[in-house]
Amino acid sequence: MTDLHHIARSPAVLRLGMLFSRYSPEPIGHRLAWLAAGAICRLRPAVHGIVQANLSQVLGSGGSRQALDRATRQVFSLTIRSYLDLFRVLQLPAEKVSTMVDVPEATKAVARSLWNREGGTVVVVPHLSSFDLGGHAMVAHLPESQLFTLPDPPPGFQILNESRRRSGVKITPLSSAALREGLKLLRRGGILASAGDRPVSELDEPVPFFGRPARVPSGHVRLALQTGAVVAMGYCILSPETQRYTVYLEPPMEMIRTGNRVEEVQVNLRRIVDAMERIISRWPEQWLMFVPVWPQLLQE
Repeated sequence: MTDLHHIARSPAVLRLGMLFSRYSPEPIGHRLAWLAAGAICRLRPAVHGIVQANLSQVLGSGGSRQALDRATRQVFSLTIRSYLDLFRVLQLPAEKVSTMVDVPEATKAVARSLWNREGGTVVVVPHLSSFDLGGHAMVAHLPESQLFTLPDPPPGFQILNESRRRSGVKITPLSSAALREGLKLLRRGGILASAGDRPVSELDEPVPFFGRPARVPSGHVRLALQTGAVVAMGYCILSPETQRYTVYLEPPMEMIRTGNRVEEVQVNLRRIVDAMERIISRWPEQWLMFVPVWPQLLQE
């Protein structure tokens, strides 16, 4: 990726963030996150260009330069703030996570409907706001859960994965063994969660995403078709009104069957991509995506 991104995800920086969050008041951390984001936007490292390219596609040609710059700074600020808030929560008793995250009754109702569901449920998670903190808040409302993460995670990601395990979710970097575990979990009615907006493989066929082809993952659709699972969108948002995180779980989608597996993957992936576009479009400044979703934009 980029030097800045590697540094930000390094074990030393993450441990420093944990230490800072333990001893600093919350408002100070949030203010420093905004100031640090301003410095990043002035220095314009390579990752800044990646974020701007991704946001420019989401905002479209009608967005102003000022709106793009403002959204870019908000992305970096929220990223830093989200980590500090996550680290702060990890130092609290599990029952106090609710003081940081709101779980609406509609989300709880959808979660209850997923318990012991034949075929299980695949939850697709876009990289919005503090998705890790949202996951911690949702665990108590969901059946047995497993989360696919990046294969061969670097040391910084390993620290984050350890924090995710504290919530009770089984964390499995993507591999053939993890896929086998995921299939077994779905068949006994569990929850399998996976990011749906981060390109991870050149084997994924490009599909239109915000009007331009992107290699978004399709594995979650294939798993759902194979096991009979439903697919639900799950995401976390920092409410502009309350300045509290809110986690959402949308009603699940039954997979459309046509008898042609290639066509089934295409049709159902399109439905999921449409849902991600709707959600990200509402909160583009909270889309924390630091890899090029449309690499060609960086060459234009």
